[in-house]
Amino acid sequence: MNTLSILALYEIPNVGQRAVEKVLSLSLSSEPQNPSDLIDILKKANDAYGRVSIPNNDDAEVGWNKAQEIWQLSQQNGIQIISRESPSYPKYLLQIPDPPVLLHVKGNIDAMNKDCIAIVGTREPTNYGYNAGRKLGEIFAKEGYVIVSGLAEGIDTAAHLGALDANGITVAVLAHGLDTIFPSKNKELSDIILRNNGTLISEYPWGTNGNKGYFIARDRIQSGLSLGVFVVETDISGGAMHTAKFCRNQKRALIVLQHPENLRGHLKTFGNENLISNGEADIIFEDDNDVDVVKIKMNQIKNSLLNSQKDKKDVQKSKLQMTLD
Repeated sequence: MNTLSILALYEIPNVGQRAVEKVLSLSLSSEPQNPSDLIDILKKANDAYGRVSIPNNDDAEVGWNKAQEIWQLSQQNGIQIISRESPSYPKYLLQIPDPPVLLHVKGNIDAMNKDCIAIVGTREPTNYGYNAGRKLGEIFAKEGYVIVSGLAEGIDTAAHLGALDANGITVAVLAHGLDTIFPSKNKELSDIILRNNGTLISEYPWGTNGNKGYFIARDRIQSGLSLGVFVVETDISGGAMHTAKFCRNQKRALIVLQHPENLRGHLKTFGNENLISNGEADIIFEDDNDVDVVKIKMNQIKNSLLNSQKDKKDVQKSKLQMTLD
């Protein structure tokens, strides 16, 4: 199914992620040409899998028209909308359990398919944490990695700036439509990222406002794009802890900064200490000498992901050959 048709399904009231996934599992002979076709496709998905809400004509037309509007606004504002079938879709993100069906991308679309490291942490860091986040962004950008973060205040901002300090590339994953920037004070930073060959990414279309659930969901994308997640500084319940959890589930490298003794026990380092004491960190990062250790670990992750990707392609090729025979 083409990208615009998928977008139209998402814009139909009461048609959600599970329904769209069921539709995409169907073998369709043709693309929908109008709202009625969308209804027919959803009926087929319901017959095949059950529990799919069937919209009325008015709701289907709302979804169809809204998708056309979003598509036009996105094109006018330099936003590409790609599906999981696109060759531009990030190869590592495609291997997580729940990759977004659609990505809305502004800027350098190729950056998503380079070797990335996510650098994350609290919005209200200590001075040590902020400076460490900026330094780490610079260090890993100089090593050739794309720096992924969430454009939030604090550690995210520091990581993006560090990458820019090194004339590197940085990717910001947002939890809302790309028509807005949150926080608004980082609008200038987002513009600088784009001017320096960076990228803004969201799974949410133009006009979508952020909410708590969306911010948590976007954390899986930060990890999924990356070979490793570097937790710079976080409290025990910070958003970076969600990213760390996704990192473990997605079998990426989890790197955790070890703070100096005078900051251990600080509220803003509880998350780091918890990850370290529980043995969840693949690498406890103590000083710059550990950069090479991180690179080695992420290269192992890269080889594992690439081999997994090759195995999947071989299976698909084998199934296709069996069908042809």
